[in-house]
Amino acid sequence: MPPLAQPLRATLAFALALFSLADAYAVTPAEKPYVGGYIQGSVDSRAELMLLDDNTFCFSFTGGSLDMLAGGHWKAEGDGVRLQEVRETGSVFPAFGQTVAEQKESVTFDFHGRSLSDATSAVFATSNNEALPTTMRPLFEADHNGWSSSYKLPPLPAARVRYFYMGDVEGDDMRQPKRLRVVQYRRGDANALRVGYNRVFGNPPLNLAATLKDDELHVDGRRFGTRKDLPEKNLRGIRVACIWPALAQAAAAESSANVRPPPLVPVKTFYLPLTAIQGAPYFPGTDK
Repeated sequence: MPPLAQPLRATLAFALALFSLADAYAVTPAEKPYVGGYIQGSVDSRAELMLLDDNTFCFSFTGGSLDMLAGGHWKAEGDGVRLQEVRETGSVFPAFGQTVAEQKESVTFDFHGRSLSDATSAVFATSNNEALPTTMRPLFEADHNGWSSSYKLPPLPAARVRYFYMGDVEGDDMRQPKRLRVVQYRRGDANALRVGYNRVFGNPPLNLAATLKDDELHVDGRRFGTRKDLPEKNLRGIRVACIWPALAQAAAAESSANVRPPPLVPVKTFYLPLTAIQGAPYFPGTDK
């Protein structure tokens, strides 16, 4: 059996046991009116929110190039309810490092292109001190395509790389470029680094306040949809496809953290104006 199979299997069994207990949990009288399904749609998008009677929820959104599926817990709060997504913890730019003895005086970076293709205008910088950079170079050209799994920089002098920085462009509510989000890492003793992008963490976990007025759900003050009863035959499908994977993934990640090389922990996340993107791409041209 692979080394991770046994702990992950045990974790999933434990998570499923928790789900069975959750099925038996009854919502409070204040929560009961919220149980049901809500749909919001337009010509080119559709959002669904399903609040189950075990205080779990599933949210799905489909529109344009964006598909989203999130699960979590909900409970009464104030005059309404609070929905909180359950998600594996991690960084938007996961970074893994190891120490290679034969390249003691240099540092190499290997960027995982296929995951970074999900980032908007990924940028990179290094520094030899604690002063945060004011400019960052793009990794790829704006029209880069034909993504490969690996993009390697030439070795850099170790003395120049005490910290390194990964960033991408954040959009506003209308998906227009707003600012540059930058994650700072301390290199430590690692001198061979692999960096990618995790689109799951590109946005913060859902944390929404909702109220019900005449069977109409309002989420963060905006009308979402009218409550509909969820057919019993659909409930298991909702749990299997959306809620259970979210809860089990988070539990499995916590269980396996001690049996696999952990990723580097970011020092901080900060923001720069879009004008901070300067210079030629580190990897010019496109792959064919």
